[in-house]
Amino acid sequence: MRPTDLPLIRRSRLFAQVPEVELAAMLATCFVQTLPKGTIPCQQGEKPEFLHIALSGRVGLFAEGPREEVLIEFFGPSDSFVLPAVMMDAPYLVTARLLDEGRILFWPAAAFRAQVRANGTLAYGASLLLSSYWRTLIGQIKDLKLLSAVERLSVFLLALAPRETGPVTVILPGGRGLIAGRLGVTPQSLSRAFAALRPLGVTGSGREVSISDPTRLRKFGGTGVLPERLGRR
Repeated sequence: MRPTDLPLIRRSRLFAQVPEVELAAMLATCFVQTLPKGTIPCQQGEKPEFLHIALSGRVGLFAEGPREEVLIEFFGPSDSFVLPAVMMDAPYLVTARLLDEGRILFWPAAAFRAQVRANGTLAYGASLLLSSYWRTLIGQIKDLKLLSAVERLSVFLLALAPRETGPVTVILPGGRGLIAGRLGVTPQSLSRAFAALRPLGVTGSGREVSISDPTRLRKFGGTGVLPERLGRR
């Protein structure tokens, strides 16, 4: 583990209130590996051997079905992923795959659970992280049930953009095929959604997307009312 890894580890909600000395002791059983793009640290259906925390790079969680797999969520630096399976010592419900090269911290699952039982501040951090997972899950379910594909895309883009009123360019966390899976639409529907947002100032190709007027897009995301010329499409 590098000295530069510690600040990234501390940014995780898991360690929000863990004192420095206690954190050093907790991490004694951990190790860090640099892994290439495409590495699978967690496989759907397997029992967890480690808790994983991304220190660099991006990780995608994929649900695997009989005929296809879809992206459920993206994770990045300082994010721990698939914590519920580790806490419950239950099989993974998703597969984690590195979307580019990254450094991943491995914390032996049994040692992590023992630390949670013994350390109140770590247990509190785990409850914060699990609560954030719950809110993310409910947010996704609400979006799928209440918003159109165009509205879901606008909300997703605004979540990537800084809270400012001027023009902004955002970088999608993955290719557009992955974004389609994350939003619960087909790639064709995603293309149509991008086309529908073009009159609202959303342009670009590949992973780079420009938003000329975030305030206008934010108003659309809040009301779901398309401008008249879009509504006739």
